[in-house]
Amino acid sequence: MSESFQPAHADYLRDESRRVGRADRIAFPRTEAEVLAALAEARAAKLPVTTQGARTGVTGGAVPEGGLVLNLAHMDKIAVEGETLRVQPGATLAAIRAAVPPHLYFAPDPTETSASIGGMISCNSSGALSFLHGPTRNHILGLRVALLSGDVLDLRRGRDKTAGLRFQLGSLSGELPHLRRPAVKNAAGYFVDPDMDLVDLFVGAEGTLGVVTEATLRLLPAPGAVWGLMAFLPSTAAVVGFVDALRGGQGTEGRGTRDEGGGQRSGAALAALEYFDARCLGFLREHADELASKGIAVPALPDGSACVYAEWHAPDAAAAESAVLAAAERLPEFGADPDTCVLADNPHDLEKLKLFRHAAPEMVNSAIDERRKIHPGLVKLGTDMSVPDARLADVLAMYEQDLAASGLEYLIFGHIGANHLHANILPRHPADYDAGRALYARWAAQVIAWGGSISAEHGIGKLKRDLFRQMVGDAALAQMRDLKKLFDPDGLLNPGTLL
Repeated sequence: MSESFQPAHADYLRDESRRVGRADRIAFPRTEAEVLAALAEARAAKLPVTTQGARTGVTGGAVPEGGLVLNLAHMDKIAVEGETLRVQPGATLAAIRAAVPPHLYFAPDPTETSASIGGMISCNSSGALSFLHGPTRNHILGLRVALLSGDVLDLRRGRDKTAGLRFQLGSLSGELPHLRRPAVKNAAGYFVDPDMDLVDLFVGAEGTLGVVTEATLRLLPAPGAVWGLMAFLPSTAAVVGFVDALRGGQGTEGRGTRDEGGGQRSGAALAALEYFDARCLGFLREHADELASKGIAVPALPDGSACVYAEWHAPDAAAAESAVLAAAERLPEFGADPDTCVLADNPHDLEKLKLFRHAAPEMVNSAIDERRKIHPGLVKLGTDMSVPDARLADVLAMYEQDLAASGLEYLIFGHIGANHLHANILPRHPADYDAGRALYARWAAQVIAWGGSISAEHGIGKLKRDLFRQMVGDAALAQMRDLKKLFDPDGLLNPGTLL
């Protein structure tokens, strides 16, 4: 059962968005039965319910706006069942990885390993390896979902499907709306397709339809060899050319869905393709001593260069080496020197590069935390937008030209293989933040016009609702609200999130 919200619970009013909310009650269930009891209490009292996990999200989805906080962090059991895991929603990514047998691995890899699997399912999170393996959705085989009505859905991929857009779930039946999705990496809104697996409706729904109480995760065979290469390029044009060469014409829609069978492909597969602009590398160089104190080594970084990190998964070292050498041989075409590359051909060096790659967002957050001591309301601005392949050069040029003209402090990094870049604005004072917000709105309008998404991996939460409305339109939003009413007639589940 829940308890009255107390000052000692203050941390549960916020997430990594730095937004702060309010709540009347809080519950920490450990079992599905306790989740159902908390939902029954909320239903009887007409209390809005905000579901939380590890609160690592950056869109405010876990921030309550009154009512009951349902924190699932204590539901963290993990059971290995052959080549799958059965997990409760509070299990963290770090704990899941630790539980996976050594001959297998769980592919989704958001930067924050303290993220809970419930949160990852909520926003269909992704990461560097999503270039090959797709987002969290691709790795969910089953879900148990508690509805506000008190019913529990036990969904299995391949078994529970729609007939066209019609669905039947116990006593609940209806028709899913026709919702158009952009043909890019996308984590915005409900996933709807004719004859779809109903598991997918709840992945990425941001907790607005039901509460996930258990998930069955698909594990993949561990690759025989994993090699990584950091290449330094002299210009944005060179970066785009090298990325296009590595992608080899693979279309955006097919990317991230090539390995759903779980088998090891013959030869080496390009698994990750990441980007750091010259400003980002300079920022990390400036903080090298601080990073070293955290055990993160900063490799030699040529001045003025941008960086592309590529990673290959292969059946053996020979196949991995062949792929890396082939990529390095292309670098002179783009004015880059292969001798400046940083190679990781063993687990130790790969872990060093992984820590370095993840240092950028962590150091940005630390810098903003320091500035917030002077300007308490200050937060960073980071884009989460994706565009079609043909617009990669255009979106990079838009970010760089607008930011250079603005005089704002910024750096750009992200998942360039999916044309999904995080342009991070580091405001020094509130006027910088206001100027950055204006740029963000302009960029979003252009990305939408290009057929892109305003949220590629973080979801909509409470911070991007206006942008989401621009992206999908009022008619689609009305259809989504009608769908939500089927599962949540009183609109109590995560109100203010997504819709």
